[in-house]
Amino acid sequence: MFEMTQELVKILGIDLGRLRLEWISSAEGTRFAEVAREFTEELKSLGPSTLKKAA
Repeated sequence: MFEMTQELVKILGIDLGRLRLEWISSAEGTRFAEVAREFTEELKSLGPSTLKKAA
């Protein structure tokens, strides 16, 4: 499923750096928060998406 999502992202012209898959257990709340923080910072560093909103 993730590979299909990657293909869709490519077709839409979205940078693959805006897509991430992490396997985190429900018991790893701290790890989830850490990954969410890291990915948020990565996305901020990429700047605005080139994908345009539908009119």
